[in-house]
Amino acid sequence: MGTVRALRILHRAFSRYPPRDRVHILVRFLTCPFTRILGEVPAGARVLEVGSGHAAFSTLLTEERVHEVVAVDPDLRKSLLPSPSTRVKKVAGYDDCIGGTFGAVVMIDVAYRMPIEMRRAIFGRLFERLEPGGVFVLKELDVAHPWKMKWARLQESLCDAFLKHTLGEGFFYQSGPELQGMLEEIGFVSFTSRRIDRGYPHAHIVYTARRPGSAAV
Repeated sequence: MGTVRALRILHRAFSRYPPRDRVHILVRFLTCPFTRILGEVPAGARVLEVGSGHAAFSTLLTEERVHEVVAVDPDLRKSLLPSPSTRVKKVAGYDDCIGGTFGAVVMIDVAYRMPIEMRRAIFGRLFERLEPGGVFVLKELDVAHPWKMKWARLQESLCDAFLKHTLGEGFFYQSGPELQGMLEEIGFVSFTSRRIDRGYPHAHIVYTARRPGSAAV
């Protein structure tokens, strides 16, 4: 999906939102490579997005790859706004309020606001939400790039101080090997990582891992 098409989709989907939220969605899109993450989600999979915010990524996903996304977020300022698409099912709450299983679970820039033990617990619950062979898609920042990380921390700190548009306190980053070790202890297999930060001031990286077993046909 190209940038212009993605912007048109988001403009149409969120045209009824308040101006403050529309600005936040636009800035979020311009600073995070959503379109480079779409291909990590299996086509046609039923998807759970955890920490979906306004559900911008979920909206793009239903236009490009899948038929339905369950988008869950505990921030009522975002999750109680109208759904941007009939194929995006917004839920106000945390991941443990969702039942059933999914072909893919997505988390984009959420885990870094969680202390390590909290992160381990949520990853374990998400493992249980995946169908056999299902994929976990995790977008984070790569700590191997210190200058980009300094800029990211400064930006997040300013947003926390003045906009207060993101839940969570503190920053808890993991390296790729640390993350891989945690996911493999939980039971995930086939860990991969791919940098997607070209042209961006932030060190964007996307990780994937699978629940063992054969995906449903």
